[in-house]
Amino acid sequence: MKKLVIAAMMLDATGVTAMCAVTPPIVNGEVFPDTEGNHINAHGGAIMEHDGTYYWYGEHRGEGRPGKGQRGVACYTSTDLRNWTNRGIVLSVTDEADSPIEEGCIIERPKVIYCPATGRFVMWFHNELKGQGYAAAQAGVATSDNPLGPFKLSASSRVNPGIYPLNMSEADRARNWDGVELEWWTPEWYEAINQGMLNKRDHESGQMSRDMTVFVDDDGKAYHIYSAEENLTLNIAELDWTYERHTGRYIRIFPGGHNEAPAIFKKDGTYWMITSGCTGWAPNTARLMRADSIMGTWTQLPNPCVGPDADITFGGQSTYIMPHEGGFTFMADIWNPKDLGNSRHIWLPIEFRSDGTPYIMGRERGEASGDEAWRMVWSDEFDRDGKPDPKIWSYENGFVRNHELQWYQPENANCRDGLLVIEARSENRPNPTYSANADANDWRKSRKTIDYTSACVKTQGTKDMLYGRLDVRARIPVGGGSWPAIWLLGEKQPWPSCGEIDVMEYYRINGEPHILANAAWGTDKPYQAKWNSQRIPYSHFTDTDPFWAEKFHIWRMDWDEENIKLYLDGELLNIIPLSSTVNGKQGNGTNPFTSPQYLLLNLAIGGDNGGTPDPECFPMKYEIDYVRLYEPVARK
Repeated sequence: MKKLVIAAMMLDATGVTAMCAVTPPIVNGEVFPDTEGNHINAHGGAIMEHDGTYYWYGEHRGEGRPGKGQRGVACYTSTDLRNWTNRGIVLSVTDEADSPIEEGCIIERPKVIYCPATGRFVMWFHNELKGQGYAAAQAGVATSDNPLGPFKLSASSRVNPGIYPLNMSEADRARNWDGVELEWWTPEWYEAINQGMLNKRDHESGQMSRDMTVFVDDDGKAYHIYSAEENLTLNIAELDWTYERHTGRYIRIFPGGHNEAPAIFKKDGTYWMITSGCTGWAPNTARLMRADSIMGTWTQLPNPCVGPDADITFGGQSTYIMPHEGGFTFMADIWNPKDLGNSRHIWLPIEFRSDGTPYIMGRERGEASGDEAWRMVWSDEFDRDGKPDPKIWSYENGFVRNHELQWYQPENANCRDGLLVIEARSENRPNPTYSANADANDWRKSRKTIDYTSACVKTQGTKDMLYGRLDVRARIPVGGGSWPAIWLLGEKQPWPSCGEIDVMEYYRINGEPHILANAAWGTDKPYQAKWNSQRIPYSHFTDTDPFWAEKFHIWRMDWDEENIKLYLDGELLNIIPLSSTVNGKQGNGTNPFTSPQYLLLNLAIGGDNGGTPDPECFPMKYEIDYVRLYEPVARK
């Protein structure tokens, strides 16, 4: 079977209709200055291209709470998506009493689209009235004949009053919720939300509209997508030919899902939407949704973010997905509630797996625009039931190394619920390799019984790695006797001259649990290794998070011609310079880390380093969410 060498592979990203003629920079939380050197104060917004100029519209934010110091909607222009000129406020708050945009109001999520039928630029935004907090939940509309404004407010109101969604059943339309009071988040309450209790509540006045976006499809139809029903449900509402009003056709999706910050794009006939949960200004895990028809059935997929801080969307919240030549860029805001105008921007490229599913690769905070990015070339998400893919994974069998207590067997590695679960079990059965005449030092044959079983899966002969990036997201067992590992081995020479990289090991040292990040190579003596090892006390992690062991974590290796860097949840644990990893005489002076290595995932018990097993901890589970391999992609 063909082996994978990451540095030699490329993915195809064709088939995307270009909107922008230039490639956006990567922005990752740094100050993003305009042409005068000031941080760009345009948040929750979007970018529109018109006649070769790019217009970035966003919330102009002051310091402190929403509405304080907000002057309206700001606009910046660029011809290359990198150098942005401040064009000032294009929709201003007013001192006119009782105006929907009276100073002190809240204007959020502005999106501008051009309507060819009218020749006008149409701005939609989430509008909250002065002094009402977030109670008004209105959709504002403003228009201009010039993309630089000034935009004039034409309407601000709830959405589609007196109209039921297309996908609400007649039975749900007929339900009477008057006087019904249910405790939030109970099964009965969820069922009522699903049946449209809050949609019915707002039927006459119109549906709430908070975080929102607009989208123009390739057939010219436009849609308003917004959070309704106290942010519990998303609505997708069709706009008329002017793009300034609703037609009355709309659907509800994911009732009770608590989604906000929708950002949508279309690729190869499939609609994709990224949203966030509702946690105020604090970041949370992004959600990915797909549909074959924008007004059809939508399904939810796992978090599209991978890499450092993926579980909190890299510290940001989605705002827009920008189509451009060759692909799409994910735009998000890292909100700073104490100084909203200084909230930072995230621009990261959207990549696609072999099945077309999008993902966003995170980067270390502070990496500057134009640095190297990563492209996924292979992954196993373990989204199957039963055994892991036999085209990729094979198994070790029996007693293997380090005087470990477990008998390795395939039966202990299985996929379920999107995870690869390696289970260590306490057992008592005969050792089929036992020999009464075995020397006592022959520990594999001198043991009469098998007291523990587990599994070691490997990609030997199928997926080798030479340079690039490896991410493994896993939850490890930390009970007595456990020795889980993520590691790689070469095949060209015997150990240790073949090279060994321990992306992760967990075991006790002098009785104290540690997490290790190591590499080993050969010396002048057979089976004697030279190590570069970092041993981090487990307390280093649990002092910060007492519930660390209950959570999944991301172990990462970056490997190039100069260094091997090992990370845990974005924290750099060890750097191993390849200039130091030259084998001794046993390895003929070669460097094992300039040749491919294969991956192993295993859960050992006891042995030389695992310690004494705790009977209360069995069965013991090592859960792997995914394995992902990347190649470097230079970005100009």
